[in-house]
Amino acid sequence: MPLLNNLRTQIFFAHTSFLWKNNAKKNAGVTCVIIGLTSKEKTVLKRLYNENSVKEVKNINGYLLPASDIVIIRRKETLSSLPKMSFGNMPNDGGHLILDNQKKDFLISENIKLKKYIKKLVGADEIINGYNRWCLWFKEQEPDIFKSIEVNKIIEAVKKHRLSSSDKGTNKLAARSYQFRDLNETISISIVVPSVSSERREYIPIAILDKSFIVLNSAQVIYDPPVYIFGIISSHMHMVWVRAVAGRLESRIRYSSELCYNTFPFPEINDKHKEAIENISYRILDARAEYPEKTLAELYDPDKMPANLLEAHKHLDEAIEKCYRERPFESDEERLEELFKLYEKMTKQLTAVN
Repeated sequence: MPLLNNLRTQIFFAHTSFLWKNNAKKNAGVTCVIIGLTSKEKTVLKRLYNENSVKEVKNINGYLLPASDIVIIRRKETLSSLPKMSFGNMPNDGGHLILDNQKKDFLISENIKLKKYIKKLVGADEIINGYNRWCLWFKEQEPDIFKSIEVNKIIEAVKKHRLSSSDKGTNKLAARSYQFRDLNETISISIVVPSVSSERREYIPIAILDKSFIVLNSAQVIYDPPVYIFGIISSHMHMVWVRAVAGRLESRIRYSSELCYNTFPFPEINDKHKEAIENISYRILDARAEYPEKTLAELYDPDKMPANLLEAHKHLDEAIEKCYRERPFESDEERLEELFKLYEKMTKQLTAVN
């Protein structure tokens, strides 16, 4: 919108996003929109098209909504009363502290005491596709363990990697080459959101993990939250917001805490609502647990999603939408209109307080 304003233009017709394909083999398709621009000074009839309808509106904003010309701005803190979300841990180790199954088993066979210092490691790919990776995780120096020839080789390789960097901050990390750059871990549970997810999915596959996991910086993490937060960000309402404001990697959704989570307008809710959302969240987790052989990628494939998991999500969607209003929403456009109105109201309230 800032660019349109600078050019003194306005949108006078638009078709919301749709998938376009040609007849080429292995054609992945492209998500398209159609936008018509005219001079800002002109008074024109404005029409907003989607797949099934067309309607005349007073204004079309940069998100192709019949709403005022507001721009969603990245935020360092949450707009709503939600707990902090941050990146997972960056290793900055040259890959040496990260272990595959074979390397993990070898190290433990060399020194059984190392088992205590090896943790499961997950990032976006591991969460979605179920890959197994591990890492050496030392909270402090362990002189007896560091005497191990294999462990010492790893630490020295990390040190060499960090000292060879042109970045001074990385050079300083060489003083603790037995550790990741970041040292964040959970006390009880973490809610983990992949930073990139397929646009085909109706819901981003979000995980709840216990303290045996270390999360990589290819995912976003909420450390030690109440479980109902999982329900809020696993909902269709949140997905509608994410699809509207998130960046893209090719056509895939790039989830950002500052742009997707921190800006998400969610109303204050009472304990009764929180309990209802938490109970349904457990139903989703229980439904997933019935398919231990399937990855989240398989469970959330829109063509193959198990009926009981989809049903649990639909119940969650109803519970979340009742936090906004009792009357059901009829379309995603209507949901977005509600979200943008609340966003505008909440940002104005914050501005007034500050």
